[in-house]
Amino acid sequence: MPSDSAETIRLYLMRHAHAGWATPNTSDFERPLDEQGRFEARDVAEQALMAGMRPDVLVSSPARRCRETTAAFLDVFRDLRSQEDEQLYSGGSDAYLGHIVAHRDVGSLMIIGHNPMIEALAHHLARPSAIIAPIAMGYPTAGLLALSFPKPLPHKMLHAGEALHFFTPALT
Repeated sequence: MPSDSAETIRLYLMRHAHAGWATPNTSDFERPLDEQGRFEARDVAEQALMAGMRPDVLVSSPARRCRETTAAFLDVFRDLRSQEDEQLYSGGSDAYLGHIVAHRDVGSLMIIGHNPMIEALAHHLARPSAIIAPIAMGYPTAGLLALSFPKPLPHKMLHAGEALHFFTPALT
């Protein structure tokens, strides 16, 4: 993956890793990653690190499955700054777009959230390419799309992002 530069903004869109279904006394918000999800989160974090991905800020939904996916990235990247926002759980795609605009001055932003918002956002922001073509079949758990935008961030972001890479877990 090309390195970050002063002329671009990187955006990393990740769907949380695989989570178990809610049990009778567990809310959707508290659904944890299952064994597959723990593997997926760690695997994609390691792939991203090896590819030279370097988010300046990570924003996550506070839902447990997103917090646990974030924890894998914090473990692999060590000095990554993270924050949570309830709107990434309860809000729609506009909440995700709001974070992109609010963080337009950072070199790179990573968002860990939920479908269908992550998938819709990827289709909205990325120019059509072979990299994003597989997303047409659905955005897999732990899928991580790396996009590049010109600086300053365009006011109209529809299809303004160049897809750089789509990370998926090695074995799912």
